[in-house]
Amino acid sequence: MINLDHYTCLLYGKGFALNVYLPSLINLGIKKIFIDKSQIPNSSKIRILKKYKEYIIYFNEKDFKEQLFDFTILAVSPSNQYKLASSSYILKNTSTLILEKPIAISPIKSLEIIKNLEELNINYQVNYSFRYAFWYKDLSTKIKTLAKNIDLYFTWNFMARHFIHKRDTWKRIHSKGGGAIRFYGIHLIAILSDIGYSKVLKSNFIDESHKDISSFSCSLDSTQKLPKCNILINSKSLKNEFNCYYFKDNKKISLLKLDEPFPKRKKALSEDPRIEITEKFLKEKNFNYNNFNIINLWKEIEDKIQFH
Repeated sequence: MINLDHYTCLLYGKGFALNVYLPSLINLGIKKIFIDKSQIPNSSKIRILKKYKEYIIYFNEKDFKEQLFDFTILAVSPSNQYKLASSSYILKNTSTLILEKPIAISPIKSLEIIKNLEELNINYQVNYSFRYAFWYKDLSTKIKTLAKNIDLYFTWNFMARHFIHKRDTWKRIHSKGGGAIRFYGIHLIAILSDIGYSKVLKSNFIDESHKDISSFSCSLDSTQKLPKCNILINSKSLKNEFNCYYFKDNKKISLLKLDEPFPKRKKALSEDPRIEITEKFLKEKNFNYNNFNIINLWKEIEDKIQFH
């Protein structure tokens, strides 16, 4: 394990930030994690804050003197991330800016952010966590060796927590960066862009209100090296499955079959599986991903949506 005990981190967010990023940073050896007092969450997170209190430094941003942080992590809503990632205070006080997906509430807003960061020569990373799942490297290799005349399928069915608990949260609202495409689908969009997909044939969803886009499907065009790829995501399903497969001679050939993308591993059943994933992301050295390709593929998927 790499040792980052001399590093400092400025951490924004309440849920994912404290449940996943905070323990991930500490596991990696970071001993100074700054949290703005205005970000202190409700009593449900007090236990986490107490558990890691020796590593946390609380501050008031208004009174805080300038300091160069090794990491500034924005694990907030897409609208808040857009504001913070545009803040001169954030940009001039960090060596590496870490963004969560989606970068902003829409592809257009996301492009604004990464264009600005690139122009300012800001070192930034986007946490598309499927890249660090245990299954991804092997799956991507298999996809690249498939025959070009078959159809590849990804199906991801589950019941989102906001539907289970009937929560009114941005994570379910398309216009706020939530829903099946922007909050969930962006995971698959990112890795399929990395693999080499770039052109959308069709895309649609079924939703009477056009507010909660709980499911969507799309087809990505084949390339000289890749077969056509079909995606189906339903975040309001009664079953749980995360599968990748294709058909050959009328037989279904499975490449990946899981209940969920981040299943708990036997060696750490008590730990949130996203912590291990996030540690891998934070240790990443080879950030040669094309963020513009990902956002452009996302944009084209939305541009081709047909409302039903």
